[in-house]
Amino acid sequence: MRTLFLALALLMPTSAGARAEIPIHEVDLRSGARRYAVTLTIDGKPVEVGLDTGSVGLRVLPRALGDAARAAKGGRISYSYGAGTQFDGAAIKVAISAGGISAPITIMRIDRIGCNRQKPNCAAGRSDPTTFGIQGDGVAGQGFAAILGIRLQHDAIENPFRLLGVKRWLVELPRPGDAAGRLVLDPDDSEIANYQRIALDDYGRTAGCLVGPPPLKVCGPAFFDSGAPGLRIFGDVQPQRWPDGTPIQIAVGDGKALATMDVIAGRRDQASGIFYEPTPAVPQVRLSLGLAPYFHWSVLYDADRKQIGLRPR
Repeated sequence: MRTLFLALALLMPTSAGARAEIPIHEVDLRSGARRYAVTLTIDGKPVEVGLDTGSVGLRVLPRALGDAARAAKGGRISYSYGAGTQFDGAAIKVAISAGGISAPITIMRIDRIGCNRQKPNCAAGRSDPTTFGIQGDGVAGQGFAAILGIRLQHDAIENPFRLLGVKRWLVELPRPGDAAGRLVLDPDDSEIANYQRIALDDYGRTAGCLVGPPPLKVCGPAFFDSGAPGLRIFGDVQPQRWPDGTPIQIAVGDGKALATMDVIAGRRDQASGIFYEPTPAVPQVRLSLGLAPYFHWSVLYDADRKQIGLRPR
């Protein structure tokens, strides 16, 4: 019944600039990993897609497309993810509806699933393409037929909301125990009046720090990522020990535009596990703050101003 209701809601006509709201629900993998999903209408039919704020572009497996889209010709493109998954495919134009906001936009049809050079033994490379699901950790039957990447960053396959004419959107993920969250497209001015604004760079990042008891502190360009739980430290630096139970302050922005929140390392309900991922080829320290900010803040993305906005939930 819920699936039918969502499908009918998505077919109601709306135009860009008119407020629309889409439910977000949690999907738990067998490993216990959390994923988040929304329903879009892709090529005329409702499809559950993985919501990923750490990547950009709508990328779709052929099984979620009609015959014409599966056979369509398009420019060849590749895209890879932090887990090592690499997609190769074609840029094609398909009709999309998100919350009733509809238009033909450019998406990536995924024709080949593999691994990138950095992680050649990734789980996706060992998967059967006929049972592979995106964000499913390579386990047959898990994951989604499409991924909705809404990071504010330019790419060969652009942010699908921008292509639909949406100028800003709110992300409120369901926290542990919540029945659902919500994705609000083009929220009203009154809804976003009290959000603290923080500027983003061309990669959709802001200044960020993880601060624990001295000498535990690491800073660098940071981004939020609904597709990768945990607090992740990337870079060619010697890892510090952050034991579970360590109090941590997460800070984003700088100067007057500084927002902070507190977590305890290793808490699943706070998505605050600490992970270190050496990247010798990129010595600059970078931070992925994962899900933790979404559990604490309602997050506004303002595409025109290239900002995020934060408000405690």
